Amino acid sequence: MTGIVCTGIFAAVFLLIAAIIVRHNLRVRRVRKAYGALPESAKQQVLDLIRRAAARQSSVTYLRLDREHAIKRGDVLLDSHVGGIPYAEQGDQWPDSPSGEEPARFLIQVRLDEPMLGPVWQGRLVQVFLVFDLEQVVRSYASPAMHKYLELSPPHEPFECIRLSHVAFPAEAADESLLPVSPARLLELAPGIAQILAPYSGDAAGLLAQILQPNTYGYDLDAPDIAYIGGDPMLIQNPHDPLCGHCRKAMRFLFEFGEIIPGEKLADAGVVYVYGCDDHPDHCQAFLDSH
Repeated sequence: MTGIVCTGIFAAVFLLIAAIIVRHNLRVRRVRKAYGALPESAKQQVLDLIRRAAARQSSVTYLRLDREHAIKRGDVLLDSHVGGIPYAEQGDQWPDSPSGEEPARFLIQVRLDEPMLGPVWQGRLVQVFLVFDLEQVVRSYASPAMHKYLELSPPHEPFECIRLSHVAFPAEAADESLLPVSPARLLELAPGIAQILAPYSGDAAGLLAQILQPNTYGYDLDAPDIAYIGGDPMLIQNPHDPLCGHCRKAMRFLFEFGEIIPGEKLADAGVVYVYGCDDHPDHCQAFLDSH
């Protein structure tokens, strides 16, 4: 009798979990379909409202994959982008792995413009190359310019190149850290967003998540789904507490990015955190964490 009861309980739990998964998948499918039909003008209106909300409180700089605007080779050499080819200067070489067996893969470069980072970081271009799962090469350029640019030939086919547009984004304190707000909270801070999205979906939070990170598998945005500059790191493991290799001072958090590079899986829901020293900004450090 006990075995029959246990089997019934397990079956009920299994059916409940299956129902939750099916409901989740249906919701994601609906918001993705709605996003596909969303006019570009509506997306820009939403992004404008987000920027206005950010101007009224603490904020960070959100890095949004800008798939809507096609780019040509070289169009974003001085700007933020994922994939494609990196900016480089005289004396640079394509980084190798410590063993020399596998050349690094260029992941991302970010043009820093977040005021809270301080004057030394404004306009800097910081790049991250993936050497292997737990190590990265980080390069930092103080004043990138086309007359200093030197083309490096990638040793393998680059990832798809996509521009990263910078969006001032509201942030609030959470667990003593300043972090980007959730889509649901963003709808509260900028109620006009729901009005813009209402004709296209009854799920404003889910559709907003797609606007911020197209094709995300969900209707919220966790650390592996996003990228942003400033504030505090959205930690998924223990704090990093990095120290500068030159002066041994604590390094400043600059930016982080998750699984946003098309064609590359960083880890199990991986997030890369990038830090720099105010006194030695040419030398930065990155950590790759995973769930």
